[in-house]
Amino acid sequence: MEEHGREPQTEHALSADDMISVDGAPPVVRPRPPTLTSVPALLSTFQNEWDAVVLETFALKQQYEQVRRELSQALYQNDAACRVVARLVRERDEARAALAALNVQVSASAEVQQKPNRADQMDVDGTPEPNGGDHKDQKDQDHGELSAEDTYYERAAETSRVLSAMRMKRETPAGLVTPEAWKTAREAQTVETLHTTTKPGIVGLDVDRSGDLALTAGLDNHAEVFSRSRDQTLATLKGHTKRVTSAAWVPNASGLSAHIVTGSADKSVRVWGPKPANSDDDASVRAIGWTKLCIIKHHTAEVVGVAVHPSNEYVASAAADGSWAVHSLQGETVVSGTVDAPVSRIAFHPDGTFLGLGTRDGQAKIVDVKQRQVLATLDVVADAEGDAAEVNGLHFSENGYYFVTTSAREAAVWDLRKQKKTKVWELKDLAPDAEAEAAFTAARFDVSGKYLAVVADRVVVLKVKGWAQLAELPVGEFPARAVAWVGDTASAVVAATMDNSLHYYEPAQE
Repeated sequence: MEEHGREPQTEHALSADDMISVDGAPPVVRPRPPTLTSVPALLSTFQNEWDAVVLETFALKQQYEQVRRELSQALYQNDAACRVVARLVRERDEARAALAALNVQVSASAEVQQKPNRADQMDVDGTPEPNGGDHKDQKDQDHGELSAEDTYYERAAETSRVLSAMRMKRETPAGLVTPEAWKTAREAQTVETLHTTTKPGIVGLDVDRSGDLALTAGLDNHAEVFSRSRDQTLATLKGHTKRVTSAAWVPNASGLSAHIVTGSADKSVRVWGPKPANSDDDASVRAIGWTKLCIIKHHTAEVVGVAVHPSNEYVASAAADGSWAVHSLQGETVVSGTVDAPVSRIAFHPDGTFLGLGTRDGQAKIVDVKQRQVLATLDVVADAEGDAAEVNGLHFSENGYYFVTTSAREAAVWDLRKQKKTKVWELKDLAPDAEAEAAFTAARFDVSGKYLAVVADRVVVLKVKGWAQLAELPVGEFPARAVAWVGDTASAVVAATMDNSLHYYEPAQE
């Protein structure tokens, strides 16, 4: 500008005012020296990056394997759960079908009994003919080709059909004691000095079809047969090594010709057959007796009960470990199973298709023998422990749909069709003045199904379908543990007490 006074490119005139001052030496921050300025530094950096990538890859592979294992385990558990659910659904459907068949059967009986033109008919069928009559002969021709188990199933099905048909047609037997007569009942006879005094106590009782012979099971390891007409003990069945928990007549013949079955705490069941002299009406007492036919050692725990199949050809037994079995009178076990609770009582349904099991944890289980499945589990006792929870009595009515259970504090009648309690009694209802230690111990329907006997510190006779209390019969100082009806016409009821006595009660008038 000082030399030319013009802008070099445009040739425009310039003055000092057009000039802008520029600082030619501004302050500059010096950069840091680079760290990757050498080959070793680069190699070190690359090595660190490689190590980081490898470690991350290893961690990812570990997580991947862990996820694979967890997924495999989850898939396995899902598959197992699906299989279990499918099996349970199948078993449920089979149980429902079997229970539906039972409900149809008992409902058909109930409908026939409720018709107006059947008002004078009895609710139940009597005891089947010995050996099943002519039906057995027809089936025996085919049994040679069947296994023992299949033979039992066929015989049981035939018996069920016959009894169901008979139940709908049978009329009230002539001479059945009326409720008014039972209101006058009193103790007619007391039988003492049965069994031995070293281990007193009768815990099982059954009366034969004639009503004359009482079969008792005692804590002295024996069973005894008492004849009321002769007023003496006819036989003592010895052989069990521990207490006899139950005893039952097999009504395949009448009177002294019938078989006997006993169960014991020695884990065995014994079948007894009559001696040849038993068929002679004039035989002396010394010639009368029963001999051991076979010993059944199927169970591995105490046998708590025995029950006779309605065909009179098989017997069932149950043990304290939850096992149950059906045996022929020849000692062969034809079918067996278990339940998930310790058993205390056993009874056959009147048609022989199902078993009733009472348990020590307060339940009653209805078991399909053929399917070996529990069709229904009923809570007999709630909120109780120990002996108070045990089902100490269970018996089916011959009408096929009522059954009674007892525990220490409660007696109840159940309806199988609804699987609910129809009637419930506490001690204060039947024994309002009972002592604190009193308890229910047994209950039993009569053969006609018209009456029910319940035992606590007394024997109470009730009318079925109204549940009116007809009689209250004292048993004395010692508690009763068993009760049975006498004859097909409910002519008497007998109770067995822990002092080795039998108490017979009869109406004072007919």
